[in-house]
Amino acid sequence: MDGELLSETFVELTDTMVADFDVIDFLHVLTDRSVRLLDVSAAGLLLADPRGELRVVAASSQAARLLELFQLQNDQGPCLDCFRAGQPVSAADLAAAARRWPRFAPAARQAGFAAVQALPMRRGMRRSDALNEQLQTALNSRVIIEQAKGKLAERLSLDTDQAFSLLRDHARSRNRRLSDLAQAFIDGSETLTALTASPSQQQAPAAGQARHQPPPG
Repeated sequence: MDGELLSETFVELTDTMVADFDVIDFLHVLTDRSVRLLDVSAAGLLLADPRGELRVVAASSQAARLLELFQLQNDQGPCLDCFRAGQPVSAADLAAAARRWPRFAPAARQAGFAAVQALPMRRGMRRSDALNEQLQTALNSRVIIEQAKGKLAERLSLDTDQAFSLLRDHARSRNRRLSDLAQAFIDGSETLTALTASPSQQQAPAAGQARHQPPPG
């Protein structure tokens, strides 16, 4: 494992976890860095909602997200087994796992994956109302972000991974919550022009207007 990359990852995660941090952005950093650190093709993250039902909250790619959703829709796959048993689950060869997961294994192979591994997330903190509220907020935010991502992808003829990167980069460059930006784009208070313009491009018109504004008479 790359020691320098590991150090950078810890720094980035620590920087993200400030007061009132963006949970969704933090979880996506976690999946993205997991791919780089572990030298795997993709990573996804599922959380249980207050009712104990698993939901997809982050994925390093659209292919990974769709595969996670496939598991939930078909009630079958390594993540479900991992969650129920509380133990790591792995399959080094998905071709040999067809009997174990007759629907998931062929779907994963068709998506281009040859092996899978699922690990349980062990929380050091006890379950509390505050934790449940935070997780529920993350789950609700995920829905809003998916809607904004789809809308942006359609408007700009992008794939969904590119659309998400655009949303995320815009939110980070302006120190905004990803979910707040997504909601603003959905309800129309954040325009497509504003999303695709760089910060300097957005500031230039205002500066120009100020320079050309006639002096008070």
